[in-house]
Amino acid sequence: MNNINYRPIILIANSSWYLFHYRNLLLRKFKDEKNYLVTLSPIDKNTLELSKISLHIPLRVFRSGNKNLIMFFLSLLRIILIFRIFKPRIVHSHTLKTNFLTTIASFIFGIPCIISFAGLGQISRTKGLKKTIFIFIIKIIGFLSYRKIGRNFLEKSSKRTSFIFQNKNDMKFIENIIKISSNKNFLINGSGVPDYYFVKSKNNRWEKSIKLSKNKLAINFHLIYLGRLLKSKGILRFIEISKNFKNLKSSVYGGIDKSSRDSLNKDEIIQIKKNNENIKFHGVKENPLLIQKNNFPILVLPSVYGEGLPRGIAEALTLGIPVICSKEASCDYFDESLVYIAKDNFLNSYINCIDQIIDDYLKDNLKQKIKKGRLFAKQNLSEHQIVMKTLMAYEHIEKVNRNLTNTNFKNKNSNNWITN
Repeated sequence: MNNINYRPIILIANSSWYLFHYRNLLLRKFKDEKNYLVTLSPIDKNTLELSKISLHIPLRVFRSGNKNLIMFFLSLLRIILIFRIFKPRIVHSHTLKTNFLTTIASFIFGIPCIISFAGLGQISRTKGLKKTIFIFIIKIIGFLSYRKIGRNFLEKSSKRTSFIFQNKNDMKFIENIIKISSNKNFLINGSGVPDYYFVKSKNNRWEKSIKLSKNKLAINFHLIYLGRLLKSKGILRFIEISKNFKNLKSSVYGGIDKSSRDSLNKDEIIQIKKNNENIKFHGVKENPLLIQKNNFPILVLPSVYGEGLPRGIAEALTLGIPVICSKEASCDYFDESLVYIAKDNFLNSYINCIDQIIDDYLKDNLKQKIKKGRLFAKQNLSEHQIVMKTLMAYEHIEKVNRNLTNTNFKNKNSNNWITN
């Protein structure tokens, strides 16, 4: 029997939720083709489901807030031991902390590695010492990615690591810090929209015939926020926008991030609810845009967080829901032919975008924009397409490392990945 089934693929992230939510189809693809799959991530409510499609090993590396160096080094030691035991064919890491740890561990054993940058987050806006530390970490990742421990200790291995970026801005930012050859970079936009979004029937009236009088006040639009309740992701700006429409309902989908000081806490949410009866906090819900039943939904993403590529925007485009976002959240990927982009992060800019949506609807211009957005999402952002592109990155890194790993990635099973 081919030994490829006994050398696992290892996926690492800072939450089980991330792997199960954003890499579900990729994981299922590996499992369907009977590949040995191991996942490393902290335990959360998605860990059980993740364990059904992989061998899951708990890892204590969280999004932020964990500055305990002892725990950091214990996590590094754990990853090193896991790599030593499993001897993976390839390792795929997501998010900065796990990328840093994975780079060090894979360097020690010379393991082929894919480093994914799923957005740079708040670090992209920091200055001073934090920015210096961030750049230093990226330089270490770049240095070790092209090397392995060999006879001369630091033996060059320029083909051992590839990088995946979700938007061109992050790619340029990292390329300015470390030199990455073009054939090692992959620009793969986001995690993709699941196929069942594309067969969902229309769930709003934006595309239907106008039966209302041409009166803006007669359109009961419903504002929606989707994401973690971080101030940098725009939750406070969303609350401020909703306050201007107290007669209309607004919905917040997302949870508190206890690991981040930037997150709203329970007391703050209670106070917001008390002062704003029109705003409802739903918590974390599965596929919130898919299940919402409002006639005139509008997704609002006033984020300055440093997004990779917001999947909420892609989902909204697929479902025919108009989107208002900040320039940062557009990632210079979604332009004004697809979404409404606020000129700045002040309240009036977002209110102007809402007015523009209503005007476009009343003038019967919104249908074409929605149609274009849905086509764009279908052609570029389906989860199946994103998985196929990711598998091409796997094929590439395994091919150039074939002599190093002494395996043949393009076996009968891996061919099925691309053709199925």
